[in-house]
Amino acid sequence: ADVPFRAVPGGPEVEVEFTARPFGILRYQPGEGFRGAMVMEVVERSRFPGDPQGQAFVEGVRPGWVVKAVNGRDVLQEDFATIMDLLDDEAADPRDARRTEKALEREGGRAAIPAARKRR
Repeated sequence: ADVPFRAVPGGPEVEVEFTARPFGILRYQPGEGFRGAMVMEVVERSRFPGDPQGQAFVEGVRPGWVVKAVNGRDVLQEDFATIMDLLDDEAADPRDARRTEKALEREGGRAAIPAARKRR
C-alpha cells in the first residue's frame, strides 16, 4: 500500500522537460490531505528514440519523486486533481483514457486547464 507523504519545500530539485504526452509515468500518488503528487511507477524503458512513453525513463525520473512545479507554477501544496489536470499526462492505454474521460464527466469536469505544451 502507498505510504502517505507530506510535500515540503527544500529538498533537492531536478528539472525535467517533457515534449509530448504521455510522459511514461504510469501512476502518481496524492499526498496527505490530497495535496501534492508523487511519482509511483515509471515505464522502465524507451522502445525507440523519441518514444513519448520513454521520456520519464530517459530523463531519469524515479518513483518517490514529488512534482514541485508544472510550467513554472508551484504545485507542491496544490490539490492532487489540479496537478493531474495541469500535467494532462494521458493514459498510454486507450481503454484507460476512455475510463478517465467518463470519470471526469461524472465528477463535473477538470479541476484545471492542462498546461500548454511547449513547441520546439
